[in-house]
Amino acid sequence: MWQHATRQVIVQLQAQISMQPPTVRHGLGLVYVSASLAAHAAEIVGTLAQALPQVQHWAGCAAHSVLAGDMDYGHTGAVAVMLPVLAPGDYQLFSDIATHKPAQPGITAQAALVHGDAAAPALVPQLIELARQLECPDLLGGLGHLCQDHAQWAWGSTASGRLPATVGGGGVQKGGLSGVLFGPGVELLSVGIQGCRPMGPSHTVTHAEGAALLALDGRPALEVLFGHLNWQEALAAPGAAPHRLPGELQQALLALSPPHPWVYGASVALAAHVLSVVGIDPLRQAVFVEGLPQPGQTVTLCQADEQVARAEVRRACAEIGDWLAPEPTPAQDGQAAAIGRSICGAIYIRSALRHPVPRSAQVDAELQLIRHALGPVPLLGFTSTYEVDGTALQQMSAQLLVFTQPLQALT
Repeated sequence: MWQHATRQVIVQLQAQISMQPPTVRHGLGLVYVSASLAAHAAEIVGTLAQALPQVQHWAGCAAHSVLAGDMDYGHTGAVAVMLPVLAPGDYQLFSDIATHKPAQPGITAQAALVHGDAAAPALVPQLIELARQLECPDLLGGLGHLCQDHAQWAWGSTASGRLPATVGGGGVQKGGLSGVLFGPGVELLSVGIQGCRPMGPSHTVTHAEGAALLALDGRPALEVLFGHLNWQEALAAPGAAPHRLPGELQQALLALSPPHPWVYGASVALAAHVLSVVGIDPLRQAVFVEGLPQPGQTVTLCQADEQVARAEVRRACAEIGDWLAPEPTPAQDGQAAAIGRSICGAIYIRSALRHPVPRSAQVDAELQLIRHALGPVPLLGFTSTYEVDGTALQQMSAQLLVFTQPLQALT
């Protein structure tokens, strides 16, 4: 199966490359494969590297589902590849499995595309350390939890047998973090999408310890967020497990955002991190989340909402359209000229919790909205367990990353 999918991709890429000017160089290849093909990751990337020797570096990962065009390929075995047109000094691969000693001097980073294993321990400290080492606080990307099938790669250009040499010895990794560092010469826009609807007013964290929310607005957190539930029946058994708790609590999400007067509306704050509720402590009246809440943060109880998600996809695309709009600039003859930007390609990383992974390939409504708004540009991506947002993790979000280039002045 992997041979057929890889051959199809190679034929399409070779046809597209043949129609481009010979001056266009593709040094970087981004590759995403379905979880069902993860065991063949080395063969897939090796085959791509042999067929496309002009591509000097490869990065990517196996994922719950591969997204490409307007299709979600679900459990179907799929391979998706994008070849951004970048100068050699505008990007650099990294891997934390081993020390990366690039052939060229290190670049000044503006953003990093991160892939990793969501099952690894201490993910947030790893991200903090990675941002420090790369000197890049703007980390973007996704982490997948594929159990034994997890795979990610960051391969360099020096040939080593049949496959390219690995970056820092990383190669096809089973853990850690890897990806691509982008320099200031790369025009990269990123927009976050939450897709959650608030279930009530916002509250301020007044007491928190580790992952435990103890007090909101000076009152016990459990009482504030879930005081309306019948706890007598839910907690009848000592040490109640999460599956015994009311369905409303099992599905609950909390949006944690920076301290700010938050206005109740149709969607949560754009700066929020949406996290799952993982447990409660009735004795301390505490609520536990998959994160580290801090006193002063704003907390909003919310739930995933498909209509809100689609509205936010439209909003994200509109923001990108505004950024790309032409700006008046002086022209040589004194007339005003307009210089805008065009989109070269886009990457969409979406939480696997937003939509169940389909059994077979199907048209995806969110991808359709993006393609309708951005036009017929190369679009690929994957679904993740956690989305990387700086040095924090999201659980219900999506990220739209867009590569752009300037247009010539209009006269």
